[in-house]
Amino acid sequence: MMKVHLILNSHLDPVWLWRRSQGIDEVLGTARTACDLLELYPEIVITRGEMWFYEILETCDPSLFERVKSHVKSGRWQVVGGWYVQPDCNLTGAHIFEKHGEFGRRYFEDRFGLHVRTAFHVDSFGHAATLPDFLKKSGFENYVMMRPCEAEMHLPGNTFLWESPSGSRIRTFRISRSYCTTGKDTETNLRANLDAALADANPEIGHVMCFIGVGNHGGGPAKREIEWLNAHLRYRENVELVYSSPDRYFEEVAASGAELPVVNTELQHHAIGCYTAVSRVKREVRRTEQLLHQAERMRLLRPEGFDANAEHELEPAWKRLLFATFHDILPGSSIRSAYEDIYQDLGYARSVAQHQIELAIRRENATLAPCGVQRLIFDNPSETEFDGFVEFEPWLGYLWMSPERPQIRLTEEDGTPVPSQPVTSEAAFEMARYITRLRIPGGGRKILFVHTDGALPPAGDVRISTERLENGKLVAELGPAGVVALSDGKRGFLGSPLRAVVIDDPSDTWSHNMKGYGSEILEYFAGDADASRSVARPGPLSGEVRFTQKVSCGTLKWRVRMNDAEKALELRLRLMWSGCRKQVKLLIHPGFVPVSRLDGAPGGIAPRICNGEEYPMTDFVSVVSPEGRRFAVASPDVTGVDVQPDGLIRLTLLRSPVYAHHDPFPLPAENDYPVTDQGEHEYRILLLPEAGSPEEIRRMLFPLTDPLWFSECTRGCGFDFH
Repeated sequence: MMKVHLILNSHLDPVWLWRRSQGIDEVLGTARTACDLLELYPEIVITRGEMWFYEILETCDPSLFERVKSHVKSGRWQVVGGWYVQPDCNLTGAHIFEKHGEFGRRYFEDRFGLHVRTAFHVDSFGHAATLPDFLKKSGFENYVMMRPCEAEMHLPGNTFLWESPSGSRIRTFRISRSYCTTGKDTETNLRANLDAALADANPEIGHVMCFIGVGNHGGGPAKREIEWLNAHLRYRENVELVYSSPDRYFEEVAASGAELPVVNTELQHHAIGCYTAVSRVKREVRRTEQLLHQAERMRLLRPEGFDANAEHELEPAWKRLLFATFHDILPGSSIRSAYEDIYQDLGYARSVAQHQIELAIRRENATLAPCGVQRLIFDNPSETEFDGFVEFEPWLGYLWMSPERPQIRLTEEDGTPVPSQPVTSEAAFEMARYITRLRIPGGGRKILFVHTDGALPPAGDVRISTERLENGKLVAELGPAGVVALSDGKRGFLGSPLRAVVIDDPSDTWSHNMKGYGSEILEYFAGDADASRSVARPGPLSGEVRFTQKVSCGTLKWRVRMNDAEKALELRLRLMWSGCRKQVKLLIHPGFVPVSRLDGAPGGIAPRICNGEEYPMTDFVSVVSPEGRRFAVASPDVTGVDVQPDGLIRLTLLRSPVYAHHDPFPLPAENDYPVTDQGEHEYRILLLPEAGSPEEIRRMLFPLTDPLWFSECTRGCGFDFH
């Protein structure tokens, strides 16, 4: 006998082809309908997840929330998916995943006395290899997902043990065909889902799940569906239909004693376009995560600097960020107007975090004793040691208005010299801006002293011309194509010049039914690089050469930078773009055919092969030659990449589909639909020849992802300082 566990549910997108205000209406309508059905049909069970859903009920309709609570208590309303929302599971950051678990666990225990056992991300567009780590850390025992489907990725069964690279395992079920039964033909839709579930069922388990209910704009199972199911509980010979929940199904799996196959890879591909579509939201989510995490770290390390309201301000800020990771927001698949709400939320969250950090630092600065010398203060709120270069603009009175740049000397408190170098300021006024290298432990601070009695002699080994950058560890050569070679003086690290190119991308927003993008190049970014190159930083601590390249629908400004004693070439790219249904890739060839590849994933790593398929990228992509040579590309701003079999790394800088265009709906030849990723975009990219471990690569990237906080103190300097 095969038992089919009927999972009556409603998939609900709070944002997609509508804005959040309509999503709130969905929540209220869905909960009301579900409660009415439970009271009309005493035999059924409703499954519903996500903390945000219940928060909306509690806030907007307390009486309806109490109805739901009573059904939860009776066991007929099953809570799954104990995170804040169903997030994107490819690009969401590690700290955000942890906060989903922390907030959800606390909420469901407090409001319902529940420990949610089954995680539930049935519409997320692929799943990072590290996700089992976060699911287990959240206390989940089981996981339900659907994408990628069988046509996109073969799995050894619909119920399996999913194992992360670190060894965490979680029982996982992949839904067959669909999580919903939307459509007018009730019997056809129900039979299609039932037959697909039975076809994938494991006879050794003797149980399988089938999902029933209206999808997307809320609702849940329809009365006609329940009536049909009640009339067909003996669906066929040796097949029994039972109203159930995911928890009960997994209990039966455990009781069956069946040996489950182990899957130890990421679950890809579905919707590869969502790794890079609407790049602004991806950058803002990452920046917001970094700021909130720094604020929390500083509050824990230096509680005396935070007021009593800090925790109460940070929690709603985190929730705004968690909501922004929803699987139709962070992947870039919603309508343009929906992002107006999200950008406001993310701006609010960053403002809260920044304000808390700024005030905490100034409260600590206020305790410093008077000193006759101006002090520059650098704080590292993160848990990781900062070891890298930092730029800052101290206030030196009105010396900046003099014909010559102010000459300053920096020292430690004991008088130890700290080399610095003047660099171009942000303002066209040419304010005094400097760069120096600092090492500060996690949670620590460093105070430098400013002396105006003359600059220190130059220190550092960076030498720059319009044709060459070198620092004793690396040599970068420039030519008409831009960066044409990278070496250590003996061995070359590039098989060809770095090139930015435009390729055709007629796919929809999601890039449905694709695993990679074509190799045909429409245009190369080009120009008279020899004529446009200029030295922006002459060294000796930091050197930079600038040049500009263009295509018909865009301009790319290059800043090629090399710092003292670093075996890294840094690219600062500014792209002005007006293309439609095209994408821009940066081509980097390490000069060898790789035998292995290891990419960054949220909170860890993902082993991958070099097969030309597009993958989500978190922090870096790294390849290894047969002789053990390594080459990595790291960036906090690039979220999609492919690596060709010959080793060519193709970073996806942006793609510009129409917002929320879904195949097979055609776009009229003449249309006025808004296009994604127009305007100005900036990227920070590190080329790391002979890169080490993932931890070392992330340490190199750390100064870009978690910059220091700069402040200054003039207490004791006298009244005439300003």
